[in-house]
Order: sequence, then C-alpha cells, then structure tokens
Amino acid sequence: MGLLRKLLGREPAWEERWAVYPGEVGGRLAMYNIDLGAVEAAPVARFPQRFDVEFTYTGDGASGMPAAEELASIHELDAAVRQILRSAGGALVGRVLSDNAGRITGYLPAESTPPPLPAIAGIAPKTGVASDPGWTRVRDELTPDAWQRNIMDDNQVVQELEAHGDRLSAPRAVEFLAYFPDPDRAESSAEALREDGFAVTVERGDEGDFVLQAIRRDAVEPPALHEMTWKVRGIVENHDGIYDGWGCMVQT
Repeated sequence: MGLLRKLLGREPAWEERWAVYPGEVGGRLAMYNIDLGAVEAAPVARFPQRFDVEFTYTGDGASGMPAAEELASIHELDAAVRQILRSAGGALVGRVLSDNAGRITGYLPAESTPPPLPAIAGIAPKTGVASDPGWTRVRDELTPDAWQRNIMDDNQVVQELEAHGDRLSAPRAVEFLAYFPDPDRAESSAEALREDGFAVTVERGDEGDFVLQAIRRDAVEPPALHEMTWKVRGIVENHDGIYDGWGCMVQT
C-alpha cells in the first residue's frame, strides 16, 4: 500500500484472482484454492474477524484428497459459504483440503455475524468466528511460497496450450527468457544452463540489460514441467537475474 493511502487510512480494493495449487500440511498432500487478490491485500482492516468452516470427508483412501463423488458437495459448501459471507458484508479468502479434512476461510467486518449454513449432503461442517485483524492465517498458512507460485505460473501457460488442443506430452522446443544487469552474471547463468542441455544465447537488450534465451527440447506435461522450470528459475535467480518465464509452440 502506498504511503499516501496509509496516511489517508484507505485500503486497496482487491480483485478476485483465484488459483489452485498443491502443497503439504504435516507431511501430507494439500490442495489450496486461494484468492491471490486477497492474499496480496492482506491484512484488510475493515475485516478484522476470521470466519472458519471446518469439515471432514471420507476421501479416496490413499492421498487424503476427496473422492470424486464428494467434490460436488464440497463445491456446494464453497458456494454456500461465499453467499453467507457476502450477506454479512464479508469476503471468502480460500480453502485447503488435506488428510481427509477441509477448512474454508473468510473474513468479516467487526461485530458481523453470518447466518447459519444450509444443509449440505454428506458434509457436517463446523463454523467459528475469531478475532484476526492481522489476517495471520492468510499470511502464515494460505500465502503461496516460491515453489507454489512457480507452479501457478506454469499452469497459466499450460491452460493456454490446452485451450488450443496441445498434446503436453509431445516434445517441442521450449524457450526461456531471463534478464541480467551485466554480462558476467548472464554468461555464468548461461554456462550452467548449457551444462543441463540448453542452447543458450546472451544479447544486450534495448534497456541496457542483458537478455538470456535458453532453448531445450522437452515435453511440457506436469509434474515434470514444474521440476524443469524450477531448476531454470533457480539458476537464473542464483546469478541475480530476473526469470521471465517460458513459452513454446502448440503441438497437436
């Protein structure tokens, strides 16, 4: 938030920007469905109360994730929580599923009480309201880490490719771009990438920086994709570069 907005006591309004990404809770697989707009705006002073909805589900018997037939009820619960939060002047922030349990989190104005949840088939949720003016749950538990943000960045490209009928398993030339403040760091990064099989060029950019282009033939199918992009990002950032993502031609 800018200094002027702080001095005036104003808060930035956020635009909902939902993302789904994996993680871990207590060593078990977790799936997050989070409004990144709310994460970036946190904390929001006009919503000092946290509203939590906790529930359990039978699960698929292995991963701790819901069985296919349970997802419809969980989505129905999501919609119901969103509706009662809006009716009370609040906002939904996100949901986490892990180890046969889920928690939906939202925030409310002071002294606001949401109406009861409607009955949802197969789910017996428990609700609670707690003071959390610092949005500690959002900042400590729901904010994606660097690995999760890398996955989200990848998934944006993957979804665009899939929308054009791409066969993600088909190898193709995958191009990465990065920017460096000087040629030495760019060349050091380039050498590390060449050792990993990339064809790399470094050229001076229009803004006085140095542009690295790295190309290798690969499939772009998760989860192997995420390991590849994470490694490239790490090499770039370890040499003080700015990672600018990847792209490729659609393979049908």
